[in-house]
This record gives sequence, structure tokens and C-alpha cells, in this order.
Amino acid sequence: MKSEDCKIMDSECHLNRIENWHNNFESDISLMIETLKKLNASSIEATEECSRHYTNTIELTKAKSSFTFEVSHELKAPLASVYNIINVILDGYLDGDINKQKEYLNRAKLRIKSIIDLLNDLLVFSRLEERANELEKEEFNIAELFASIIEEMTEYADSRSIEINWNLCDDCPLIYGNAELIRRVFTNIIHNAVKYSRHGNKVEVTGKIDENRFLLRVEDHGIGIKEEETQKIFDIFYRGENTRRDSKREGIGLGLSLVRRIVDAHGGCIKLKSKLQEGTTVEVRFPEFQKEEK
Repeated sequence: MKSEDCKIMDSECHLNRIENWHNNFESDISLMIETLKKLNASSIEATEECSRHYTNTIELTKAKSSFTFEVSHELKAPLASVYNIINVILDGYLDGDINKQKEYLNRAKLRIKSIIDLLNDLLVFSRLEERANELEKEEFNIAELFASIIEEMTEYADSRSIEINWNLCDDCPLIYGNAELIRRVFTNIIHNAVKYSRHGNKVEVTGKIDENRFLLRVEDHGIGIKEEETQKIFDIFYRGENTRRDSKREGIGLGLSLVRRIVDAHGGCIKLKSKLQEGTTVEVRFPEFQKEEK
């Protein structure tokens, strides 16, 4: 429409202008609504993300507090015991009785050893958490570990009237890894099997090659754990309900958590099956010849 026509038909010109403005206004409003919807969606997503981070932070804070409490408790008890033993000796209550002094000193020695073992576990745990990819590894024959393991675990089993049946392969494979840590895995699993067995029970230990992996299977017929607890058994400081009730079976639930981290650091896998009051079977596999490329 020409400008001179607007002078003649002023009302029609204004109506067209209003209609154009109205159409543009609707378009702008629609665009604004879509923008607000996107902003609202982004805001909701950001709020949910913040909520997740907050929840994770709370859980981590609780875990840290629980960790500090458990470690402090486990250190305090044996230290207090050693302190009391030393006071008994220094105060002269055992003067002249050499045998009693030796007995008390041996008790102190065992308490100190438990502290050292706990601190060593915590140091290894920390190292695996922070520098799992920097572990010192080498190629070694896994059979080299078993001579000392058999001696140590058999002695422990005998002290608890438990029999261990060893069924280990003659041609054990070469493994690329940290021998000290892998030994820790095997001894921990076998130690637990003996520890949670009843007097007179048998523990079956099998080592063999299975699909290019070394498989160690440890089966006991002990107290077992509830099925719903098997998913938590590798969590740090977790102990099954039946083991917590038994004060004679000491422990803080760090061992299997540490085992899982060692196995993961070597590209292995670990499985646990258990039935309450019937026993537990643990299988751990390490790959053969997995030398890291430089």
C-alpha cells in the first residue's frame, strides 16, 4: 500500500498496521514462551543436578565421619590395652613373676601387631585409591606365592581346628602384577573362610587355569551371610549382621573392600556367593600375561 493511499483511506491503513503489529506480537510472545520453557527446563535440570551433588556431598561427609570413627575406635582399643599392660608392669604388680611378665608382654605385642596390620591396610587402601595405575608390577609365577600361603594358613586353621584341602594346579600361569598385593588377596580370602568356619569344618581351596585366567576358589561351610548383604560385603567397613553379633570374630570390614580394589587394579574380577548358616564361596580371577604397554 502506498503512503498516499494511507492519507485517503486512513482507517484501512491503521487496521493493516494493527494487524501486522498483532501478528508480530504473537510471534514475539510465542518465541518468548519457548525461551521461558527452555530456561525453566534448564533451571529444573540445574536444580536436580545441584540436589544430586548435595546428596553426594552429604553421603561422602557421612562416609568420612564413619571412616574416622571406625579407624579411631580400632586404634583406641588396642592402644588402651597396651597402655594398661605397661602400667601393670611398671607399677610392680608382676615383680618377681617372670612368666606373668612375659605373658603380659606377649599380649601387648599382639595388640601392637594388630595396630600395625590395620595401618598397613589403610596405607595400601589409600595408595590404591589415589595411584592404582602406578603400582609396581612384574611378571611372576603365581605358584611362587603358595608355599608361604599354605604354611601360614594351615597353621592358622590348625589353631581353630579347621582342615584346609588344597587343590592347586601344577602348571600355574605367569601373572603380571604386584605379587605382594595378590598374595594379600589370597590370604585374606582363605583367612576369612577359616575364621568364619565352625570347629571341625573343612575349607576347600582350588587353584586352576580357567579360560586364560587364573582362578582361585575358596569354599567354606561356615556361618555364611544373608543374600541381601552380599552386594554390600565389599563396601568399606561393612560387616554382615551375624559377624557383628559374634564378638569372638574380630574385624572392621576393611579386608574385602581392600581385596576388591586390588583385584580391580589388576584387571581381575571377584565373585561371592553365600547362604546363611550354610557357607560362602569366593572366586577370584586374574588375567595371564597382562603386561602393561609403555
